[in-house]
Order: sequence, then structure tokens, then C-alpha cells
Amino acid sequence: MRNKSFTAAFFSTCLVLFLFLTFPARAAEPVPGGACPTQYLIVTTGGPETTGIRNLMICNGSTWQQLTTWLANGYVGIKTATPAAPLHVNGEVIVGATTGISCGSTVTGGLRWSSASNTIEMCDGTSWQKIAASTCDNVPAGPVFADQTNLATSNLTNSNIVLVTGMDAACNATVGISGTGGSPQYRVCSDATCSSVDITWTTSNNSVAMQGKYIQLRATSSASVATAFTITASIGPVSSNWVMSTGMSGCTPEGTVCSDGTVYAGLSGASTPMYVTRCDAGQSWSGSACTGTRLTFCWNNCNTTGYVTTSTANTDGQTYTTTLITTDSDSVVGGTQQHIAAQYCADLSQDGHSDWYLPAQNELLTLYNNKTAIGNFVTSGSSYWSSSEGSNTGAWNRRFSDGNQSNLNKSSGLLARCTRR
Repeated sequence: MRNKSFTAAFFSTCLVLFLFLTFPARAAEPVPGGACPTQYLIVTTGGPETTGIRNLMICNGSTWQQLTTWLANGYVGIKTATPAAPLHVNGEVIVGATTGISCGSTVTGGLRWSSASNTIEMCDGTSWQKIAASTCDNVPAGPVFADQTNLATSNLTNSNIVLVTGMDAACNATVGISGTGGSPQYRVCSDATCSSVDITWTTSNNSVAMQGKYIQLRATSSASVATAFTITASIGPVSSNWVMSTGMSGCTPEGTVCSDGTVYAGLSGASTPMYVTRCDAGQSWSGSACTGTRLTFCWNNCNTTGYVTTSTANTDGQTYTTTLITTDSDSVVGGTQQHIAAQYCADLSQDGHSDWYLPAQNELLTLYNNKTAIGNFVTSGSSYWSSSEGSNTGAWNRRFSDGNQSNLNKSSGLLARCTRR
């Protein structure tokens, strides 16, 4: 009996030694960031060393790089070790074109690429819908503010109240205000009289659903006479200007002789007060009448060849005169040849001013419309030059007997009446 026990113990010891010597201890599993021997080798791990976590990794030649992680709760992470959702992708996702799966309740939330609409679509449980940002029309029809002229100096002045239209309802737009002076403000109202005010007078930008609302501006007129401020209101991407200008002291209405000896003529093409000399070019005021000889001028340098295109338009004679006096009028003769009519006005120093200019076409129309009040124009058939070019060879002029305007050859000799602002 003792021999049998000894034999059993002996064989048990031998078996343990055999197993220990034949099967070495299980090596630790590779982990992300650990050393690896062979580039592009791929392994899947998960066991005692990583309880509840499985990793798919690839060797980059030196260390293991994590590709996919599975957690015990069923979450899967791609290029993340800590997935926070059933599928967590740490990077871009390419969604392929449709394979023809119909949208239904079991596909709700599914995504596909639509080559027809060139966008990602999502199944809402019934049909595939485009995924797009919600947009609205926040571009209003430009509000029109009535310019105000001949204002008293340093006077707080309100604009007209303007209805805002052309936008989608409940679509917000940023409302703001700026100006060349006058400390401008705006307010937003719910009615045409601003008895119900949504935003009180402010200079701040505000995001407002402006469709059907009313906006009003205010600013303080200049402390100087004959000075204009341009106030700009912006609603979304649209801006509108309101021009407010002071008059010459004691110088209204049109035809009034101002304290400096000029005559108020009306609004310029820039919607600012415009003044003229009492007499035509070449004449002077004697105290009771215009004396001296009226001068006639060519629009260019009286050249009939070598015409030069200046592209002066119809509204801003002050700018056009500056253009003309710095532009050669004759491409044949060397050097810079004058635009004589414009040069005369630019060189004029009269009534304490040296900022005279040749009026533009529309400004010349203002002079014609107020010719009786202004006085001392030739109304028997003669025409006056404007600074507006009509063509390469011609410029616009107006006959003060009947108001007829024509595009006459630039070498023609016509009258001129200089203006200023």
C-alpha cells in the first residue's frame, strides 16, 4: 500500500514538472503604443489583460497603432480608445451612393449619398430627405429714406418712418447704423407712427426679425452751414443712405442770394445744397446787374481730331470736373491739353470760394428748372455745357430757352455757369 502511494506521488510530481517545462507562461497581449516587430502586422487582442476591451491594431514598424476598439457595453470606436456612442468615429466618414434600400421605419436615421442631388440624405422613417442647413431670406427691399435739406444747424432731425419688406417672416437680420457725422441712431417700431417701439433709439447692432417692422433714423445736423451728413442704415446685407444737409444762412428757397454772394440753386446730384455764381462765366455782378461779356468755351481744347473718352456720367459734376482737368483732351498733340470749360470753373475764385465746378447733366437740369428764380441765364436759344460726356466726340448740353438737351461736338463753343456745394 505504501509503495502504491509513493508511486502515485512520484508520477504527479513528474507530470507537474513536465507541464511546467513544456508550456511556458502565457505572454502578455500587445497593447496600443507597445513595441511591435513587423510592419503591417495586424492583431486582435482581448483577454485577461484587457478585460471587457478588444482592439484591432496594426504595426507601423515600431509600435502598435489602434484601429478599432470594442467595449463590453457594445460601443465601437474607430481611431478612438474611448467610444462614447454605439459607433464613435474619430475622423471623417465617407458615405457611399445608395444601394437601393427603401426608406422605412427600420431604416430611420440611415444615411446615404445622393448623386442626383449631390448631397447626403437621411431616412426620416418614410422617405429620404436632404440634409441641409435651414435658411431664410434676410435680404429686404432697400428702405428709402427721404433726404432732408436746408436744415438748421445743430438740429436733431428724424427721418421718415420706413416699412421693411421683402424678407421671410421670423428671419433675423443684423440692423446697424453709421454715418459721416451727426451721431446717428435708429429705432425699430411695430407700426407706421412708431407709437409702439420694439427697440428704442440706439447705435448698437441688433439681430431682429425685421419683416413687417418699421425703422426710423435720427441724427444731429452739422454745426456748419451748407454741410451734408450721409447716414447709412443697414439691414442684413442691404444698406440705405439718408442725406441730411444744412442750408446757407438765410439762403432758401431756390434763387435766394446767400450771405456770401452766391445763389442757392437747389440740390446737387449728390443730394446736397448747390450754389451758383450770380452771372454766367465771363461776367460779374455790379450790384444791380450782370456786366461784362459772356464767354463761350469748347468742352475739350477745341480740337476736332484726337478725341479722348473721359467716361464722365450724369450726376456728380464736382467729381467729373476733377477728372476733366487732369485728363488730356487731345490724343494727337503732345502733353496734356485742357478741357477748357471745366478748367475755367476749376480755376474760378469768386465770392470767397475756389471750389467751383462745371455742373453735371442732371445738375444742369436743376439749374434749368430753377432758371427764373436763379436769374441771369440766356433764354433766347443759347446752350450751356455740362461736365457729362455723351460720346467720344460729344458732350451733353442744355438749351435754356426750351430745356432741350443734346450731345454736341466737344469743339463747339457754348456758355457755362459754374456751381459749388
